[in-house]
Amino acid sequence: MQDKLKTISLTELYGKGSLHELLEEQAHEGVPNGYQRIKLENAFLQATLMKFICSDLIVSYQEWILKEPFQLVVNHDQELIKVQFELEGHSRFESTEQGLIEIPNSHFQFIHIPRTQGTLTYTTSRKVLDIYVQEAYLFDLLRTQGYSEKQVRNFFYLQNYTFCKQPHIIRIDQAKLIQEMLNHPYQADFAKEYIRTKATELILSVFHGAHDRLPKSKWSEQDIKIIQDVLHFLNTEYHTELHLKELTRKFGINEFKLKVAFKDLVGETVFTYIRKKRLAKAQELLRDSDMDIKEIAFLTGFKYPHHFSKVYYNYFNELPSAHRKSKVIH
Repeated sequence: MQDKLKTISLTELYGKGSLHELLEEQAHEGVPNGYQRIKLENAFLQATLMKFICSDLIVSYQEWILKEPFQLVVNHDQELIKVQFELEGHSRFESTEQGLIEIPNSHFQFIHIPRTQGTLTYTTSRKVLDIYVQEAYLFDLLRTQGYSEKQVRNFFYLQNYTFCKQPHIIRIDQAKLIQEMLNHPYQADFAKEYIRTKATELILSVFHGAHDRLPKSKWSEQDIKIIQDVLHFLNTEYHTELHLKELTRKFGINEFKLKVAFKDLVGETVFTYIRKKRLAKAQELLRDSDMDIKEIAFLTGFKYPHHFSKVYYNYFNELPSAHRKSKVIH
C-alpha cells in the first residue's frame, strides 16, 4: 500500500528546502505571546504551525488536516536532536542508514540523528509537538540530572538514535505541561521565558520517566574514544577499500576488541555500518544526480555494478534503476 503513496519533498510540502530553514526563519512582525503562527494549505494538507525560537531550543507545534496520504523525502546534513510528542496521529520515519523510528498516537520519543536521510510516511491527520534542542544545552541539562559526560557522549555518538527502546505513552504530567506551554496567557518577554521553561521541563520529563536510561558502558574512555575515531573515519572514507587490519593498525586497537567494541557500542558490525553508508550515499546520488549507475557504484565503493545492484536490491527491495525511474515519475 505504502509504495503507492505519492512522494514529495519538503519544498513541495512547506515551500522550504530544509527543516532548519523552515524552523529558524524569524517572523518580521512581533509575536506577543512568543509563538509565530503560519497557515499552510496545499494538495496534501491544511495545517497550522506554531513555533518558538530561542538560542537553546526551538518549539514547533503543528496541527494537520490530511487531504491525501503521502511520503515525505528528507535529506539534511545538519544534526537533529529533538523530543517528539505525537499527540494525535502517527509518525513513521524509515532511515536509509539506521532503520525505522515509529511513533504511534499519544506516544513520545527522544531522537538524535547526525544526518537525517530517509522517508516519512503520513496516513492520518495529526497534532505533533517537537522540541529541538542544542547539543550543549542538552548535555548541561543531563549533567544536572546526574548523568556523566562519558554516559551522555557514549550514548549520543555511538548508540542507537532513540533514547527509549520503544516509544512511551505521553503521561498525564507531560500532557499538562504541553497544554500549559501551548495555551499560556502571557505576553512579551515573560511569555518567551515561560515557553522556554516549560519546554525544558518537558525535555527533562523524558529522561525522568524512561525505564531504559543511559546504560553504564563496560568499555574504558580510551576504548570509546577509539571507536568514535573509527566512526568519524568511516563516515568520510566509506567509499574506499577498507580492511579490519588496516583499521587496527591506524587506530592502535586489536582486531578482536575492534569487532566486539564496535558491535556493542554502535549496534552493528563494522562492515554492516560501511555497507549502509555506501548504500545511503548511492540512493542519494540516484535521486539527486544524473550520474550513470555504474559511476555511482564506483564512487560509493562497489567494484562491480552487478554486485552493487544485488546489494542495493537486498537492502532497499528495489533495483537502482527502479529507484532512478521512480524519481522521474514523482
